[in-house]
Amino acid sequence: MHATASSGERFAVAAGCVEAVDAALSCHRAGGNVVDAAIAGSAAMCVTMPQATGIGGDLFALVKFGDDITAINASGGAPRRATIEAMRKRGHAMIPYSGPVSIETPGLVAGWGALHERFASRPLLALLGSAIALARDGFRLSPRLADCLAAEFSRCAVEPGFRDVFAPNGRLLGPGDRLTQPTLAATLESITRDGVRGFYAGRVARDIARTVADAGGLLDEHDLSMVRAERVAPIACRFRGVEILTQPPVSQGAILLRALSLLDGHELRDDRHRWSVAVRALARAFEERLGRLGDGPDSAERARAMIEGRAGRGIARPALAQAGDETTSLCVMDREGNAVSLIQSVFADFGSGVIARESGVLLNNRLSGFFLDPAHPNALSPGRRTMHTLHSWFVRDADGLLLAGGTPGGDNQPQVNLQVLMRLIELGETPIRAIDAPRWAIAPGTEPKDLGDTKRVRVEPGLDVEALADLATVGLPLDRLAGRSLGSVKMVGRDPGTGGISAWADGRREAAARAA
Repeated sequence: MHATASSGERFAVAAGCVEAVDAALSCHRAGGNVVDAAIAGSAAMCVTMPQATGIGGDLFALVKFGDDITAINASGGAPRRATIEAMRKRGHAMIPYSGPVSIETPGLVAGWGALHERFASRPLLALLGSAIALARDGFRLSPRLADCLAAEFSRCAVEPGFRDVFAPNGRLLGPGDRLTQPTLAATLESITRDGVRGFYAGRVARDIARTVADAGGLLDEHDLSMVRAERVAPIACRFRGVEILTQPPVSQGAILLRALSLLDGHELRDDRHRWSVAVRALARAFEERLGRLGDGPDSAERARAMIEGRAGRGIARPALAQAGDETTSLCVMDREGNAVSLIQSVFADFGSGVIARESGVLLNNRLSGFFLDPAHPNALSPGRRTMHTLHSWFVRDADGLLLAGGTPGGDNQPQVNLQVLMRLIELGETPIRAIDAPRWAIAPGTEPKDLGDTKRVRVEPGLDVEALADLATVGLPLDRLAGRSLGSVKMVGRDPGTGGISAWADGRREAAARAA
């Protein structure tokens, strides 16, 4: 499928599902601002895209409101009982990728709280109303959700609560079946009444902690009570005369900026080696990030040093990129140039697979990103946040905010974002053409489970012979993909063609775009 576009004069939104787009647009029409609309859309995705996101996951956002641009980091930390010693005593050489031990504290709801407190104009009840209705009354499973559910059911069905939600009456839900989540609806209602405390304390927190403890996990009520979202300054770089902004660590947005900074020194418009140069820039950025950028008070400054070339190469072995995890994104923009670009995830498809029985909260498996080597920059430690795949971006020119966007896809994210931005800014392609163009991604990933795998370049169909020959010069095998599956870009921005604002949504997944 090709990318879709929609143009308007007052408001534009692109998101991972049509329900989120409808929720955001309805919120805007009811008088909500861009942050109100983003929260409404985010909540809808938490209900209708459980393979990708949920209130048991994390959220990162960029917000332009008036003259200020703010980054939101809403990722939780490791439970206080999650230590390297505890993992080794359980016999783990690395943290399990699934199940109760893989759960990090969820930050997404704290992110809603930070966004709402600082920027929103409407009460949470108005913003979460669409999501509550979707959870209570149900929705039809999309083909993608049904495919993901079938693929992951054997892994997740052994975890608490999973069968109850996705295989009621003993039958796995399929395409077109209605999924209802009444316990999740009640939890969302608790958040509208009590704010973030309706999630991180009281009935919901007790249920999450009890479910995890009964299954042998480490998360407890105290861990949940300590979750906070951060409002911080974004990090930025210059590329071809415009400014690219993204979230600071623990987000991996620094990889995108470092690679763009390296490429800014090359003339690439007519270069037959454009993509091989980009591969090498990304490989170096991944290497530096994995070797240096863990959670810590100076992480943003270390990221800036890396972007500007003031940091060393980091670890000796190259750490390239993972094929992709399930994530989803949303971006909104109004005619005054206010905008939000957010991205949220439970990490793997359906996260840990654990669903708290009385609150309906599907929990992430983000703890599995930590290393059990105490000398590693991303070593496991209680309260620490793991290096994160999530980031989104803004492009700002002399006239103000030009574009806002992002993509899901794990360690594919900076690679897809880089290719789209290069096509838009370096090559002058239209948004539709830049999004539709075939992509590549170096693999495997920066997760502990991936580092011993054979390095390769994964290539979507449609790359021309010259581009394939260029990529082959990197010296890695080319892995030809059967279909176009790398990322799913959502983007909003000023549209020179219409004089208004537009939204664009990738055709690789079930994304949607609307403008008014």
